Amino acid sequence: MSAIPMEVQPRAHWARRLCTLLLTGLATLAGSIGTASIAHAAIPSQVAIEGALTAAGGAPAADGYYNVTFAVFKDATAGNPLWIEGPVSISVKGSAFQYILGSKTPIQASVFSGLPSAYLSMKVESDPELPRQPMTAVVYALRAAVAEGIECSGCVGASALDPQVLSAYVKTTDLNAYAKTASLAKVATTGAFADLTGGPDLTGYAKTSDLSAYAKSAGLAKVATTGAFADLSGGPDLSGYAKTTDLAAYVKAASLAKVAGSGAYADLSGTPTPVSLGKTCGSGLVMNGINADGSYACIASAIAPDMIDEISNGLIYNQFVDSTAGTGTIKIPDGLGAGVTDTLTFPDIGQAQKIWVNMTINNSDMSGVKVELYGPGTLNPYIIYAGGKTGTTLTTNFNTDTPIVSGDMNGDWTNKNIKGAWSITVKDTKAGGGSGGFDGDFKWSMNIQTLSNQKIQIKGNLIVDKDVSIAGNLSVTGNINNGNLRPTYRWGRVEGYDNNYGWPMGNSGDYSLGIAPSSWSNGAIIASASADKDLWRMTFVNGGRATVGGALINQMIPQYSDSNMSQHMLFLFRIKNSTANTINWAPTFWYSCGGNWSDYSSATINGANTWSTSGACYAGNCGTANPTFAVPGNRTSSVMFAISSSVGWAPAGFYHRLLLLAFTKGSLKLPAGLEFVDDLDTATGGWEQ
Repeated sequence: MSAIPMEVQPRAHWARRLCTLLLTGLATLAGSIGTASIAHAAIPSQVAIEGALTAAGGAPAADGYYNVTFAVFKDATAGNPLWIEGPVSISVKGSAFQYILGSKTPIQASVFSGLPSAYLSMKVESDPELPRQPMTAVVYALRAAVAEGIECSGCVGASALDPQVLSAYVKTTDLNAYAKTASLAKVATTGAFADLTGGPDLTGYAKTSDLSAYAKSAGLAKVATTGAFADLSGGPDLSGYAKTTDLAAYVKAASLAKVAGSGAYADLSGTPTPVSLGKTCGSGLVMNGINADGSYACIASAIAPDMIDEISNGLIYNQFVDSTAGTGTIKIPDGLGAGVTDTLTFPDIGQAQKIWVNMTINNSDMSGVKVELYGPGTLNPYIIYAGGKTGTTLTTNFNTDTPIVSGDMNGDWTNKNIKGAWSITVKDTKAGGGSGGFDGDFKWSMNIQTLSNQKIQIKGNLIVDKDVSIAGNLSVTGNINNGNLRPTYRWGRVEGYDNNYGWPMGNSGDYSLGIAPSSWSNGAIIASASADKDLWRMTFVNGGRATVGGALINQMIPQYSDSNMSQHMLFLFRIKNSTANTINWAPTFWYSCGGNWSDYSSATINGANTWSTSGACYAGNCGTANPTFAVPGNRTSSVMFAISSSVGWAPAGFYHRLLLLAFTKGSLKLPAGLEFVDDLDTATGGWEQ
């Protein structure tokens, strides 16, 4: 059969068009209609079609499956469908498709009864209906199933039948013995419902004729006439669920709880406590407000272990960041394949939530540097850095700000204790960039954020209305007398030479940061102090507090002879930088200094010579200084001052000296991100901590 072209414009949504519709197989059907005997055969209720889908512009539609709905209408436009099938899934390949109309919803012969013509429509996905196309007369062969009005010259009449053929059927005269026509109700001969007596009152119900304008049987889906779930289209996939019969082998009715038969919530046992208006939030819930109707607003009561800071408005913390540094600044051998290794021991402080390595590396060519890290008990190193950056300096936090090259530190150490020995190896793979056998240096530290179940930190003041009971030892790092706050600095004194008794304490430097008292009057500066924190604790035995400005020392001391040497005052500030960036602090202060005996006044941050002077001054002409202290991020730094007494002067016949360190207003107010801490009693390590 030749193709019937159906030229259809592209749709806005799917941008497809139905180019050709072929009605195949109907010619065969038509050829079967020729004799009356064919009317007794099974007439096909299906029609095969072929077609093609193309995209906008004429290109073939993409291969795949499309949902399509077919329908037969009396007219070319408008009207209700006489028959409808779909949505059904058709397979499109190379734009072509085939489908058997009636394979899902059989085409009844009555669809074409009395119709001079019929039209086939097609709807793709959610696109509007495509223009209807006339169906050829060949499909009317379906009416052969009814064989209405067939005229035949060779049909067998009743008179030609043997009487025995009808012997099983009752004749009207046979009924005379049982009832007379006069005694029969009218309905016995008419068969009409209206001829019944005592029938129901149906005046309130619609007649079939009243419904004719709404739907015809042919237009209804199959399920509308069968009422069967299996005839529904698009039903849920229940293949994964058990049937009642499948459960028979597992439980007996006698063993089922009452609720299995009743299905009632009230028959359940162990039910949760329901929400009661104004009384309770129910099981597993806590109240976080009251609704407009007076009921409680409830939320889940589960609180994460690390949420204590959120629910305390930032006043209580159980998360801590601890750091342990390497041995200091380490030189990098130039071009040495084995590199240089440094080891630190991280203390037992709990399980890790985050872990990272802070490093500062200086090298003539950072692209040739490689860094390896070994954890406690690990055989293979983590590759922290393997070139990839240009320049001569790199400062970063590996495993947070900068990803490591290989290895999984998070997977290996999160929720584990990282205590033990950590070793780092730095290699310079490109020789010739340094001098004296070395090419740059590095500093490093291991850092860990822990979630503690042993300690908490309170950021604000602790107010207790009643007694405090302490089961363990009480350790106090700040003052507790009269409610004083903890100090912002510590201080100590170095006494000068006594012309009668000589140097105090045998000239021992244990009480003056490892520097002998004789050296303080012979050119020593604070940057030369020992990094031993036990010596710090022996020197800085006094505490003071100043947060805005003020005179930390302003004292006149007598000098009885020229050989009675200077005194020095030593001050320590511990400053924490809670950010990842370096923050500059530049205080302005008055100071005293006596230069005639090589007395220096000086300052340091973390062991660097930040500021020093030997310029002599008298009481009235002591100078001011304004050095800048670069406070590195993610650590606590040590800022120290050593102040010498001034040059002696004799207004009343004997000499006096002045000791002075006075910060101007606002100089001790730290920039955002910095804070004073008083942790000297517990601090570990050297200058790096």
